[in-house]
Amino acid sequence: MLLALALGFASAVAQTPPPENLGPNPNIVRELSGTMTFRQISDGRVRGHEFFRATQHRDGTRTMNITKDLAAANAFQTIVVRAAADFRPLETYAAYWTGEGYKGSIHVTLDGDRLRAVSTSPLGSNTHEIRAPEKLSIITHGEIMNGWYLWSEDPKATGPQAAMAYNLNAAARGNAPVTGILHPSAFTRRGTETIKTEAGTFETTRYDLDSLEMWIGTVDRLLIRQVDPKAGREYVLTDIKVVDNGR
Repeated sequence: MLLALALGFASAVAQTPPPENLGPNPNIVRELSGTMTFRQISDGRVRGHEFFRATQHRDGTRTMNITKDLAAANAFQTIVVRAAADFRPLETYAAYWTGEGYKGSIHVTLDGDRLRAVSTSPLGSNTHEIRAPEKLSIITHGEIMNGWYLWSEDPKATGPQAAMAYNLNAAARGNAPVTGILHPSAFTRRGTETIKTEAGTFETTRYDLDSLEMWIGTVDRLLIRQVDPKAGREYVLTDIKVVDNGR
């Protein structure tokens, strides 16, 4: 009988839940959420939106969650990226819809110099592994994180800087499986500028990438504004909320 009572007491103690946290989540030290708006410059027509939530964790790593609704191209994208404290990508998931329906998804992990990509689509699945350079970005085509793609920059350089990218084929057409292509790229850092959008006033660094002009926030490396002169389009941060837990 005493043994049975002891076992019953131990079971009750084991089932007692721990006290709930009544303050900020200790896994989130900084959080940014908001909206990017895609416009045609000539007439101000809205082509779509991107909704994002970026979190910085207590170990310095970051997570980006993006929902991209590019209605003008019948495209819809869901993107989740986990990056190191220096913004080098660690893990990426992206799923794409096109005018033809569901295109598929891809999961990419980057561990040192080993990149592994698993692609799944209505046509089947495929696994791809390659040796990756240290200074590598994974291009998901989430616009808000364009500054993350330039993580390997030398802030003291004044001319073009070389970079390597693993570019996901997110084109809003066709039903070919999502794959990645490793290719070189280059960008130029133009200096700091203060700019205003509907979301507020921001200290930024300006970059030129091919024909694109980009203004990237200096703290969290979020895209504030991007202009594509050839296509006559702009991408603008129109709303943002910042929560800093002060840890």
